[in-house]
Amino acid sequence: FETLRHFLLPELMAKRSSQRRLNLWSAASSSGQETYSLAMLLEEHFPELRNWTVNILGTDFSSAILNRARSGRYSQMEVNRGLPAPLLTRYFQREGMEWVIKESLRRKVSFEPINLAKPWPAMPQMDIIMLRNVLIYFEVPVKKQILAQIRNVLRPDGYLFLGSAESTINLDEKFERVNFEKNGCYRLRS
Repeated sequence: FETLRHFLLPELMAKRSSQRRLNLWSAASSSGQETYSLAMLLEEHFPELRNWTVNILGTDFSSAILNRARSGRYSQMEVNRGLPAPLLTRYFQREGMEWVIKESLRRKVSFEPINLAKPWPAMPQMDIIMLRNVLIYFEVPVKKQILAQIRNVLRPDGYLFLGSAESTINLDEKFERVNFEKNGCYRLRS
């Protein structure tokens, strides 16, 4: 998220200034924490994007988990994992034993069903794709298939984030790693 904040989003915003449009995708969003974190990052650090068309999509194959993501309800333990207190008070409200994302932030994201291991529906070109800690669960042929589909939806100058134990090496040579201060991501080779 620091790489997004300090490097990639400013770069992409400069490149998209005439279109004023960004598409971000959390490809295995589970119950939505990553998707909402993207929305909070944009809200907190990029107020100029309020006048842009910004689409933040979270997908998963489980309709039950997508319904949970849409509800934006989290336990105390879930919000304690890495969420700073100022963001908790700004973007959540307490309801009984749970914390619920405020409607103003929930409206900034959408959740749709996609099974990454099967053919995907038509999708817009994405500027940022978060596919962290997902490929580790698939066999090599399925990993290759998923990365090939990623290439079809990632804009030529967009970025793909994988988990720290994941790589495109020996899976898809059309990606190259881009290193930043503490981490890296991938982009399509020119």
